[in-house]
Amino acid sequence: MVVRSSAVAAVWAAMHLIGFAIALLALLGPAPAADDGCEKFAWSLARERAAFAAADKTSIATGETLAALPAGAFVIRLQPGPQASFEMPPERKPRTEQWHGGMVRLPALAKPGIYQITLSDDAWIDVIQNGRHTRSVGSTGRSDCPGVRKSVRLDLDGSPVVLQVSGVALDTIAVTIGAVE
Repeated sequence: MVVRSSAVAAVWAAMHLIGFAIALLALLGPAPAADDGCEKFAWSLARERAAFAAADKTSIATGETLAALPAGAFVIRLQPGPQASFEMPPERKPRTEQWHGGMVRLPALAKPGIYQITLSDDAWIDVIQNGRHTRSVGSTGRSDCPGVRKSVRLDLDGSPVVLQVSGVALDTIAVTIGAVE
């Protein structure tokens, strides 16, 4: 029979405890990555996600004319589809019978260039400038990112803009707009 001193026994117990902890960490593995698609858009929408999560978003009624572009996200209060009014008819018909829509007039832009409009929810977006629908130069969208659905980039001149959204399931939608940096 081998007699161990209390110091040796303590070291032996500590080594077993450390070994157990290492084995447990190995079984658990690395922390899982986020299971949503928020990092899988064609470009980063981290700033927009933060703006949508902010509690102090400006609320705007459909049909309003803004004096300046909001610095962060703003919420448009929409009308039911049959009552929604638009500067020009939406280029795409809504996919469902029950939908909401509306428009907001934005002031002349500070400078021409590529602007990005990001939406919190599924919707069709039309941007009207100089009496015509503008064409996007890029878009990205995902249905697996909570709070952000779509982002569109457009080449806009310095004139005023009419932003139209249609086909929205809810009666509000959060929006960000700004020059691409």
